Amino acid sequence: MAERDHRMDINVNTPLRKWIQDEAKEKALEDQKKGADKIIPSKKKFLLRKTTVAYGIIELLRYSKILSKCHNLTTARLCTAKECNVDNFVVHLFSQNERTGSAEQAQWNDVRGVSMISPALSAQIAEPLFLSTINDEPMQMGMYLEVHFTPPLPDNSLDYGIGQTSNNNDCHLFGVLLYELCTGICPFPAESMGNNTLGGISQKEPKKKKATVRYDKKKGKSYSTLQTKPYTPLQELGLPSSLSLLVQNLIDGHDAYPSLDPVSSDIHLLNNDPDCFLFDIEDSAVPVQGNSSMQLQIKKGKLYGREKQVSLITDAFCRVSSGKSEAFFIGGYSGSGKTMLVQSLTARVDSSGGYVLTQKVDQMSKERPLIDVLSAFDNLCLLIRDRNSPRELQKVTKKIMHDFESDFTVLARLLPNISALFPQHDMKKTKDTSIERVMNLQNVCHTLQRFMRIVSSSQTPVMLFLDDLQWAGSTSLELIQALLSDTRGSSCFFFVGSYRDNEVHDGHPIFDLMSNLDSCGVISTKEHLCGLNQNDLNMMISESVCVFPRLCKTLSDIIFEKTEGSPYFALEFLRSLVDSRLLKYSLRERRWIWDENNIRSENITDNVLYLLSAKMTSLPENTQLALKVVSCFGIKVDESIVGYLSSTPQYSDFRDWLDQAINEGCIQKHENKYKFVHDKVREAAYNLIADGNKSQFHYDIGILLYSTSKGQDLGGALFQLVDQINHGIPSLIQPRMQIDIAELNFSAGRKAMDLSDFETAYSYLNNAFPLLPENHWSSHYDFSLRLFLLRAKSTYLCGNIEEAYDSLKEIIENGRCIEDTLDAYYLHVTILHACEEREEAYTICCEVLSQLKEKIPDSVDIKDLTPMIQETGGMLARMSDADLLGMKETDNSSLRFTLKFYTLLCYISYFSRSNMLPFACCRMAHLTLEHGVCQYSVLGLASYCGCLCQAAKQASVIREMGRVGKVVMNMLKRFDSSAIMPYVYHFYYGYMSTHTVPLQLCTYNLRVGFKVAISSGKYAYVAFLNSIHIVRTALLSGQNLSTLLKETDYYLQVMTQFRNKITMPYLSAYRETISLLIDKGESLGSQNKMAGHDGNAMTSNAVNAERCNETIYFNHVLQSFWLGHSQRCNYYSKKILEIQSLGSHNRLMILFYAALNAVRAKNNNKNGSKLATAKILYEAISALRSSAELAPLNFSNKAYLLEAEMLSFERKHQEATYSYAAAINSSCSSGCVHEHGLACELAGYHYKKIGEAVTALDCFQKSKQCYTQWGCQ
Repeated sequence: MAERDHRMDINVNTPLRKWIQDEAKEKALEDQKKGADKIIPSKKKFLLRKTTVAYGIIELLRYSKILSKCHNLTTARLCTAKECNVDNFVVHLFSQNERTGSAEQAQWNDVRGVSMISPALSAQIAEPLFLSTINDEPMQMGMYLEVHFTPPLPDNSLDYGIGQTSNNNDCHLFGVLLYELCTGICPFPAESMGNNTLGGISQKEPKKKKATVRYDKKKGKSYSTLQTKPYTPLQELGLPSSLSLLVQNLIDGHDAYPSLDPVSSDIHLLNNDPDCFLFDIEDSAVPVQGNSSMQLQIKKGKLYGREKQVSLITDAFCRVSSGKSEAFFIGGYSGSGKTMLVQSLTARVDSSGGYVLTQKVDQMSKERPLIDVLSAFDNLCLLIRDRNSPRELQKVTKKIMHDFESDFTVLARLLPNISALFPQHDMKKTKDTSIERVMNLQNVCHTLQRFMRIVSSSQTPVMLFLDDLQWAGSTSLELIQALLSDTRGSSCFFFVGSYRDNEVHDGHPIFDLMSNLDSCGVISTKEHLCGLNQNDLNMMISESVCVFPRLCKTLSDIIFEKTEGSPYFALEFLRSLVDSRLLKYSLRERRWIWDENNIRSENITDNVLYLLSAKMTSLPENTQLALKVVSCFGIKVDESIVGYLSSTPQYSDFRDWLDQAINEGCIQKHENKYKFVHDKVREAAYNLIADGNKSQFHYDIGILLYSTSKGQDLGGALFQLVDQINHGIPSLIQPRMQIDIAELNFSAGRKAMDLSDFETAYSYLNNAFPLLPENHWSSHYDFSLRLFLLRAKSTYLCGNIEEAYDSLKEIIENGRCIEDTLDAYYLHVTILHACEEREEAYTICCEVLSQLKEKIPDSVDIKDLTPMIQETGGMLARMSDADLLGMKETDNSSLRFTLKFYTLLCYISYFSRSNMLPFACCRMAHLTLEHGVCQYSVLGLASYCGCLCQAAKQASVIREMGRVGKVVMNMLKRFDSSAIMPYVYHFYYGYMSTHTVPLQLCTYNLRVGFKVAISSGKYAYVAFLNSIHIVRTALLSGQNLSTLLKETDYYLQVMTQFRNKITMPYLSAYRETISLLIDKGESLGSQNKMAGHDGNAMTSNAVNAERCNETIYFNHVLQSFWLGHSQRCNYYSKKILEIQSLGSHNRLMILFYAALNAVRAKNNNKNGSKLATAKILYEAISALRSSAELAPLNFSNKAYLLEAEMLSFERKHQEATYSYAAAINSSCSSGCVHEHGLACELAGYHYKKIGEAVTALDCFQKSKQCYTQWGCQ
């Protein structure tokens, strides 16, 4: 060893003969020093160094032939004995310094190259840089080698093949050299005694020896071998069987090697994968626990023949990492390698900082389509926790809390593991299962979209792999579509779905998803996996039996005929050959052997299920029973289920049976689950149960689990337990057990509803109905109430409206008192309102309130409302802020329901009966002040304040309602804010705060209200009201128009998804205004065709014509003013000011624009008297000054600008100059960039009029900058 270290320090070029001798000495020394357990690793190290040198030598020989052809020789000459001689080669070794650093392989292999003395050629041997940098196991022996020649290959070298120029003599000479390289002795020493020898081999061409003709039965042809004196095979000298066979084939002259090319390939395999092809299996194989027999060396996780598909899926992920969402669909038969293809990408995703979510859609749990997908995203929370540093985690959680601050309970209900990111957060409120907290599919989609926008990015892309999509339902695929086609976010989401394309029909939801993604412009790749071709299959078989590919070609051809190249089936077929002893390991030959004729003659099935079933039937009965039980639960079973079964006398040894199944390779344990190794294994295990006994088998397992776990919290195992019982036919259920089973299904349905999977809930609840006795309304009254109500809720969320009505009708008809039917009435009115059956909803709501002792008038006018408003206002005025906040919470359930139905009445009245809205708000406020506060009281007070602010014309009223409104916002913290917050925000920030706080703050909070409403389920209708206020306040506060246009389109898209028609026309009117301001309407596009952007469409689609006209006229005023249509602006200003119910903030804005327009018209010599213009200005200035006292940032700049225009109009130029400057400064402070630009523009006209051209130009330039920033062309 010291000698080796000494010569490596100087980068020695060592003659090959001396290198062989040094290797032998060093090996002997190491064997003496090391124990028996270290000898095999040492032996492997020396073998690899020799095969590395052998690879360099044969590449030099092949290179020499190429050069001879390139030098215009007719044919490449044959190798001479002088060339193919040990003394004609020199080995180049790494120095000690070169062995350190990144070249880890140099620790066991110091060979850097080989040179040939005559002709003078050199070959440098190295592993490609791109492979050495990605080596996952640097200390693992073996590497992919490349050879670089000196002199380099000529440019036309590829034109000179050498395969046909070699003969058996080349192979024979190289075989002799290789023998001596491995052993240090020549295989034919007698031939080296003459004078014409060099290094033990004759320099002359060997004389023709007597050939023996033999017949090869396998190949069906004769061949000849050279008669040589016998030599000791390498295998008998302790060298590997593969190396011995290779040398034997070379020396004996068998036509196994027609040229040096396949020899080079085989030696390269020895170096590239020595554990498979070089070392004997006894030295490399890892023993299998409980099985002492030799095992096939199947490489789990390795892909064969899928280079194209790997490239496609990798390219797709790279595009996702650059900031796009994309889908990748993989079709193919079971066992074609779909899952392994996806797994080839997971390491890259992990290394790039991404998250990999994997979920298998189980055939046995396909009744729970959404739960499986949601559980994958739930696991994402744990990945985020585990994969991020505390600092990175803090950034993520801060973003999540910022976006979900007001509706965190909604997210926690959908993704319970979010608690792992917020260990200090109180999760108790996430358990709310009341009638209000329902989430339909659109709510779920929207919530997950928001979550994904936060956690996924180009730095942390998210990949979701759903396996076996053929079992997926439309609900889960709609969720996937929503995440992929989220136009609002910048999430980097990569969806990969695999499915058995022979098990899906044309109408399957998979194809709907593909079509919808194409329509949305989402890139999706579709790839089909067929069987492996013969060469790829041969390589897989070759590596499994550790035999050179050329030697197992006949075996792989047979397997290809039987399996059509299916990777999984091929390996199972190979295992069956081992089981039947048609493929066996020979200890004498130290390799796998077989007889092709025997295999062909055997009647082996070509059905993989039969192979697996045959194997399973040979297992012990208890192991078979374990496989049957697990197969009933699908591809996997939870540890909790195993625990319950193990606690029964019948399955007390169940864990031991499972361990036996694991040893047999049928099942594997992963974390807290037992899982079949493949779908086909599970299918074969399930087929062990006779078809006629399957229902009974399922039912018996379910009942056994129920009897063992009764009274315990089963968690996620509840679904698996109930599924087993439901697989049994109803006739199997004993009468005494029917109610118990019905309640189990109810519990499963309720849990599914908690998880927002209403389709699954619907399925479980429907299973409960046939189990009810005929007199269930008398014998099980409370359970019937709960069951029918939950079923109505689930059927409504599934879109089965009539079925939901039937369930509610049952409750209403059989309820014993009004209190027992209130939840049913509430849901009934909610459904009617969602279906836009407002008249019927209004009628039922009034009838219920009447039964709750409330007097609801048929109609209400201002005379009736005035006393109510005054009385309620007086009560509020007499209470301080502390008094309001200190009101006790009521425990009166009747009052709570009364307020709930008044809340519904407010919803319905908002558009259809606007005169009833103040009545309902006043009544809610009055009841609260009399009897105490609850969450609906907060909503009632907010509605009351909002309505009064909307109608108020005196600043004192607005100031008082603003005071109460602030108290209401503080009161909101006492209750579950996400349940009522959207409606409260709608009134407070939509009607009150526009008079008291900056418009930008109103816009921000209205956006929060929209997100909470659209996620929580109940308040989707309020979300769309908030969206109208968002766009309005954003437009009036000067938000960038292009950004606002995209936001408006998003809201319209969500409205379309929720099929909300009543609010869409209002939002479309604002969209038209925004588009006209951007580019005079060129950006309207196809969105302009959506219902309601013109007056006629809005009038026909909207219920309340007055509210409709207010929106139409308001937008026409904005459009005509900014586009310079003075007469049109004047016309619509007058029209909107004539509306009796015109909102106070709209009125202020109209006065502002009408006054500016009047001055503009007069300056342009349009019709209108000077006195009329002055009157309009004075009225507007007075109103805006009063409002500026409450909200200076919203109104001061407007008041200053109107004053400046009035002074300029009156030719008071010096005073006007001061007012213009104040208007410019004030608008700049308010952040309203469009009004800043307007103030600069009008100031510019003023300065131009008084002859200050330079100042005017400066104002016009600033104005242009502001308009450009606003996005107005």
